[in-house]
Amino acid sequence: MPREENLLILKMLQEGTITAEQAAELLAALDSPGSRAAPPTPPTPPTPPTPPTPPVPPTPEVEDLGDGGETFARARAKIAQARETVAGMQERLQGAHDRLDKAEGSSQQPWQAVADALKDVPGARSISDALRGVDPARIAATARRQARRVARQVRSSLGDIEQGLNSTFSGEGRSAPTLSEERSANASVPAGGTLRVRNTLGDIEAVGSDGEQAVVSGTVRVWAANDAEARALADQVTLSVEQHTDGPTLSVGHPSKFKNAQIDLTVQVPHNIKVSLLSPAGDIAARDIRGGVVLATQSGDVEAREIAGDVAAETVSGDINIGAVVGNVTVSSASGDMTLGRVSGQALKALTQSGDISVRETTAQSVDAETVSGDVIAQGISGRAFRVRTVSGDVRAVEIAAGDEILLDTVSGCLELSPRNPMSGTATLGAVSGDVSLRLPTGANAQVSVSTRSGDVRGRWHLPDGSEQKVDASGMISVSETLGEGGAPVAISTVSGDIEFTQERAAAAPGV
Repeated sequence: MPREENLLILKMLQEGTITAEQAAELLAALDSPGSRAAPPTPPTPPTPPTPPTPPVPPTPEVEDLGDGGETFARARAKIAQARETVAGMQERLQGAHDRLDKAEGSSQQPWQAVADALKDVPGARSISDALRGVDPARIAATARRQARRVARQVRSSLGDIEQGLNSTFSGEGRSAPTLSEERSANASVPAGGTLRVRNTLGDIEAVGSDGEQAVVSGTVRVWAANDAEARALADQVTLSVEQHTDGPTLSVGHPSKFKNAQIDLTVQVPHNIKVSLLSPAGDIAARDIRGGVVLATQSGDVEAREIAGDVAAETVSGDINIGAVVGNVTVSSASGDMTLGRVSGQALKALTQSGDISVRETTAQSVDAETVSGDVIAQGISGRAFRVRTVSGDVRAVEIAAGDEILLDTVSGCLELSPRNPMSGTATLGAVSGDVSLRLPTGANAQVSVSTRSGDVRGRWHLPDGSEQKVDASGMISVSETLGEGGAPVAISTVSGDIEFTQERAAAAPGV
């Protein structure tokens, strides 16, 4: 076998110019009887020698390898090893191919099946690892949160459109009414009794007064083709008073399917009585009431401020705004947002389906907020218990102090808690596929327990001597750490979300 050509083939194989199979074929061809019977033709100067096929760059000088038989043996050994490598690669690729075929009909998560199929394929390890990090629950949670945000934007846009339409077709947006006429009624309310007001043609505003009777007033406005028609419509609108044992009911009356008329009512309410206001489509407002209020509407907004007594408010699609209440507060809505602040009664309860809830500067002893797809934002809460539950909504609670219990629970939303010192009650944060973040104040004494099945855990806190401790782990993790002197139990758990808990560093003394 020609020594120079064999060295050239080996050099080409080492450089990757030809494959192991091509090298084996060339060596076999050179080692065949025909090749030995026909010795190579020496090159004729000055024409350069014709290189073997496939063409390669000029061969550099190669050191003398000694006995040719030993060289050929080593070459064949390398070629055999290369063939074994290729055969093993083909076997692994075929195995991956078979596993991918099975993955198509498997009940296993598709990306997990693909990750298992590719784990032994060189060059596909990074793809396999990346696929293993895919969490379907977190993907779904992210998609739901994004859909919820889009839905809120749509609702906001629709609300703007509705407000524009109401302005266009209401008395304020229309041309001047054909007829305007004042209406009023008085009613006596027993001490501690209830004044009920029903208006199906407009808004209701109740304001506390020092008078001894309830006074209801409003202006009937009618739009019609002519004065006679307007007069006929106005005569069908009545303001009646019905006396009951516990108090009177003031109602706006009119025929069914009545239109082209509107009356907004203002009610002067004596102190120390309860007020119940109902308007299907109008806005409802109560201010400076000392006996408690009940407010109900379908598509209107609700507002109650400076109330001494319990407040109950309900709406389907309107927003609720409650502030400065000394008493219990219970509010519910299907899709409206809620803003609650400065409530100092025993209990505050807020329930909505898709609206957001905001609770601020509240000293109610018990605060409970529940929503399906809305977000909850709480700030400056002081009391005995603070509990928030959501399905896919996010929760952000800042400056929370609860003597007995702090509970944040969600399925796919994200939780964020920043409690105030001193921490004395229990704090529990639980999520299924959402992330959880806990920021503890400087000098907090707590026993923190953290657990997750497939998420990441990041922790940073400070010891009494000022040194910093850290934890950084992934996968199925269970961690328990004592902060300060321990004491207040803090439990954080999630199935597939990430967990982060940190403690603020103490501020440096002036001049340090």
